[in-house]
Amino acid sequence: MERTFIVAGITLACSNVFASSEIQTGYFIDAPVTGLYYKTSSSLEGFTDKGAFQYNTGDVITFFLGSDDSSFPLATLSGQEVITPTLASTTPSRSVNMTRLLLSLDSTPENREEILLISKALSDPEFQKKLKQVNLLALDTSQEVLGFDLVSVKEAAQHLDESQSYIEKNFTSNEVILHPLNVKYKNIIIKRRDWQGKLCFYDVAKKSSPNYFGPIGSMTYMITRKGIYEYPDVGDYFGSTDNSVPSCELNYSRRYKEMMFEPISVFDGWDGLIGCAANGCTRSDLNGFSVDDYDDEGDWKYRTVAINYDPHTKLLMQKTQGLGPKETVRHTNRAEHIWFTSNDDSNQHINFDGIWLETLYANNTDISNQCLWIKAGEVLSAKTNSTECPTNQSAYKNNVTKQHGDMWWLSPNNAQASLAQLNAPVKWYDEASNTRYTSWEYLPSGTNWGQGVLYRLQQSIVTDENGNQQAQTHQISELRKYQRQES
Repeated sequence: MERTFIVAGITLACSNVFASSEIQTGYFIDAPVTGLYYKTSSSLEGFTDKGAFQYNTGDVITFFLGSDDSSFPLATLSGQEVITPTLASTTPSRSVNMTRLLLSLDSTPENREEILLISKALSDPEFQKKLKQVNLLALDTSQEVLGFDLVSVKEAAQHLDESQSYIEKNFTSNEVILHPLNVKYKNIIIKRRDWQGKLCFYDVAKKSSPNYFGPIGSMTYMITRKGIYEYPDVGDYFGSTDNSVPSCELNYSRRYKEMMFEPISVFDGWDGLIGCAANGCTRSDLNGFSVDDYDDEGDWKYRTVAINYDPHTKLLMQKTQGLGPKETVRHTNRAEHIWFTSNDDSNQHINFDGIWLETLYANNTDISNQCLWIKAGEVLSAKTNSTECPTNQSAYKNNVTKQHGDMWWLSPNNAQASLAQLNAPVKWYDEASNTRYTSWEYLPSGTNWGQGVLYRLQQSIVTDENGNQQAQTHQISELRKYQRQES
């Protein structure tokens, strides 16, 4: 049995951080990065210079590894003063692997105080084809394709930790952007791996079971000056001591059945949201990265911990990733968790009805696009040779609903997907009842959460030479909401 309660995020009663309409300067920091191409939703574009880029308030920004917007897309997110790999992804492994890739492409590896992306290889069409086969959730599987050595996970984690010190030195702000006291929040927990390294999936075959939640838990709570109130919810306990509940599944019997209260003294010394709640939270309070390496009452913690807050989407994320065994950690230590926290009254979901452009990257093949018309639980497709989609439903002649059975949130009566659904790996079944696996990742962008990129990684599960489960990706897709269809 494992309880993963971390009081995360929140977002209400923010100060007016969007008052100015002037062009803003932000910084991409993984150490300051020079040579990263970017393009904003207001058509500002260029290359980062010691991390600096320009954006307009409310912009969504995409960063590319290459010379233009046809290059490998590294990340898409809301424009803000400081952007880091941990802010640019919902998953711990993608964040760390983004840093590994940037460090591995750095033209000055002897100097990690700045990352220079000035190699001519980044503009080479053949190298771009290789980059577009890269799976940032499992970067080691792409090393042979890339043809160069990759920086290790531990080195990348240490680098992110050092970059956080740079951010604290140069970008500390005392401006309060969040007043979380006496506001009810919803905290979503997704378990991606257990401590043994077993991959966790939501099994679509069990979807109709009322007590099945797979690797997804949730808590509802309120922080007050006296303490924290926890309200009835499905909870955050996974597995059971007798193994009757698998380690990757929420233990519904341990749900919160009634309101509970814990005095604030229990949380003395905590950082993050609880630590700043009494006086209001600054950007510095709600953003950070660290490597835990300490004895927690006999249970040694050796893991990365990231916390990030986006004032545009009003969402706070926390992520942890075990860094494997060491002298003080005798077990596999591969657990991964994600926490999303937002105002319980916001009820923000992503509207799935409409037109989506799906870009497919298959191993050793060229990139292809198709347009999807999603409505009333059905998925119809139309081929396209560009990034333009037809807006008339009659052009969508192929019913591909069964091929998109991993979109388990779709139904005739539901057009919305939750953030948990768009970030939970899923086990599903095709027309021939073959077991299939897909990892989803969606980082909300824009005030309505609808301007992000949805990553769909179709995978097979293999076991490596150390006995650890790995997800072997055979096709990567990116889905972007195109526009509302014509009536």
